[in-house]
Amino acid sequence: MAEKARLAYGAMDRGIQSPRDIEYKAFAKVTRGLKLAAESGKSQVSERAKALHENRQLWTILATDLAGNGNKLQPTLRADLLSLAAFAIKQSSLAIKDPSLLAGLIEVNTNIMRGLGAQK
Repeated sequence: MAEKARLAYGAMDRGIQSPRDIEYKAFAKVTRGLKLAAESGKSQVSERAKALHENRQLWTILATDLAGNGNKLQPTLRADLLSLAAFAIKQSSLAIKDPSLLAGLIEVNTNIMRGLGAQK
C-alpha cells in the first residue's frame, strides 16, 4: 500500500520514510482536505467533491493492496480493513450530497492515522 500511496500522492518528503510514514502522510493529507471541506459547509461543492474524490482514491488504493496476495497483514485484520474501505468509499459518494457525512469519514481516517502512528 505504501508504494501505491507514494505514487498516488507524490513523495511528500525526500528523506527515507517507512511504509507506515508514507501511509500516515497520505491519510493526513486526505483528512486535511476533508476537514477543510467540512468547514466550508454546503456552499463549496467543488471543494467537497475534490476532497471526497481523493478520499475514495486513497481507500481504493488501500483496498486493492489489502485484496492482493502480497499483503502480509493477518487475514482477519485485512477483512476488517476491507470492510472499512467499502464503508469509506460508499460514504464518500454519499457525502457529496450530504456534507454531514464528512464528520464520520474524518473520524475513520483519524482513527487509521492513530493506528499507524501507534505502530511506529
